[in-house]
Amino acid sequence: MKNKITIRDVAREADVSIATVSYVLNGRTDMRISEQTRKKVLQVINLLDYTPNQSAQALATNRNRMIALYLTPDASVLNKAEQMCFIHLLSSFLHEKNYDLIYLSDNYTEQFDNADAIIGYDISAEYFHQIGDVNFSPLLAVHCFIEDPLFFQINSDYARIAGEASLFFQGEPYTLYSLKTPNIQKQQYLEKNFSKVHYVEDFHDLDNTDGENILVMDQTLQELLKNHPSLYYVPSMSAEKAEALITCVEYALLRTPLKQHNILI
Repeated sequence: MKNKITIRDVAREADVSIATVSYVLNGRTDMRISEQTRKKVLQVINLLDYTPNQSAQALATNRNRMIALYLTPDASVLNKAEQMCFIHLLSSFLHEKNYDLIYLSDNYTEQFDNADAIIGYDISAEYFHQIGDVNFSPLLAVHCFIEDPLFFQINSDYARIAGEASLFFQGEPYTLYSLKTPNIQKQQYLEKNFSKVHYVEDFHDLDNTDGENILVMDQTLQELLKNHPSLYYVPSMSAEKAEALITCVEYALLRTPLKQHNILI
């Protein structure tokens, strides 16, 4: 018996993402897909005799084009500033992809059915699972480690960044200045990859930086330390990470099984 052809097979043969195949199948005109790519995907579909799963198609077409966002409750002033930076960048990117973004406060603990997917940004694993327990929409973690293969998590590649910082500072010691995170697993990853980490909760934690080589990934800290003579800044949020997030949303909506759910960028 011939193995059933899947959307993943089509994507592999056409050398495109699963999300791109989904866009072509559903006639999406709001995505930037070249005519050449569209024709190639359709040719592969015809070649492989691929028949889309009807339930998956229904999931893909019956959408509200809305992403919900949960943030850390009771965050510090600096963390709130970083949250606003993230919201600004994410909402601008989602707008280009024809998605709306809605913020749900920690007081909203009921099931939220209007969103196609839900993002937990820099929250504890406990809070993440609390959200997941009352929702059926796909749930994704951004800038927090969940360590659960059922969920996509999109984080910075700390090992790569540590290597870049070492090159930038020419092997000299440096300190990672990072906003305090409620995600214990993220904190453990930071301390595993960086020999010296200084957590920042308020402005006074930045008083004694003279003579230090400093690495930052938070935009808020970069703004506060931009005049420091030895500063290396690697933005925690980038267009590449936002693209990966959207791709993961599409994978999750199509209920596409993947071996790798831990995306490091």
